[in-house]
Amino acid sequence: MKVFIATQRKRGLILILCLLLAILAACAAFLLRYRPLKAASAAPTPIPAQGIQKRTYISKFQETPVPTLPSPYLYSPAPIPVPAAEPIATPTATGLLGGKYAWRFTSEEVLTDHTYSDPAISISWDAYRDEINYDRPVTFYIADVLVQDVASLSTAFANGQYAQGGVKSMESIAKNSRCIVAISGDFARWHENGLIVRNGEVFRNLKFTSDLCVLYKDGTMETYEPGTISNEEILDRGPWQSWHFGPELLDHEGRPKTKFNTGVWGRNPRSVIGYYEPGHYCLVLVDGRQGRYSGGLNMQELSELMYALGCVRAYNLDGGATAHMTWLNEVINSPSRERKVHDVICVCFPTKA
Repeated sequence: MKVFIATQRKRGLILILCLLLAILAACAAFLLRYRPLKAASAAPTPIPAQGIQKRTYISKFQETPVPTLPSPYLYSPAPIPVPAAEPIATPTATGLLGGKYAWRFTSEEVLTDHTYSDPAISISWDAYRDEINYDRPVTFYIADVLVQDVASLSTAFANGQYAQGGVKSMESIAKNSRCIVAISGDFARWHENGLIVRNGEVFRNLKFTSDLCVLYKDGTMETYEPGTISNEEILDRGPWQSWHFGPELLDHEGRPKTKFNTGVWGRNPRSVIGYYEPGHYCLVLVDGRQGRYSGGLNMQELSELMYALGCVRAYNLDGGATAHMTWLNEVINSPSRERKVHDVICVCFPTKA
């Protein structure tokens, strides 16, 4: 009788354990099926400055099928007829780049939705979406620019001349100046001081109180904090362009910075010019203020991005609602709102003889 009772007790315990396991399994299945979306898509902590690695971003046109919000970057501009002849690489031995990147240049003008090339200019642009390195999605655009002559990296004013001032839409300026690619500049007439040089012409020669960026005629680009160099020293070296906005984003060893001469610190749309070597530059446009489409970058994150892209100098331009990038005559990014601009940095179609 005792043996029978013990056996029954064991069977009861086993049944209870089996029932508990079944309940736990059902709960687990329910939680896995209905867990909150936020937990599933949470992004890792942003990479600290000292741990940043140079990285290659994968084009969103190759990797991301659909963005969060509708915007012009969903599609490319209307196709432009391409010459029938296949592009032929021209090994250019002269110019800023010499024989470097010879495969990027072509013996005749070749234009596609995302590239342009001729014997002296090569540009390619793409859109990227980063959902890994930040606690929100960030969408940005990079135009990689190679030029054999620094004169190809030019600037344009809204009404054609600095003295006329005024503002116009990016599309209008791009069309009137025959820009291949353009990005919003520094709104030169907004400042009352600083050194302003555009396409080799000095428009203002006053003490600069914000960080200054100078592109010299030899193709080098430098950034300066106020008080570190005089206007006379810069002018003696032969500037081609200078921008008075800032801040500079990398130190003079090409590393990310943690302190910046700016009051616009928070997450915002951004416009940036970056520098690799004489003849090799990039124009970077970061969209922002648009929720899950793109949250923008703060200044330190922007500094880290430019370092990660491999730049040795980088300079922040007029951002916010001003942050626009055009390819041909179309805005390709998704501005937080439309705003007319005073000046742009651009690469234009060569003037025909």
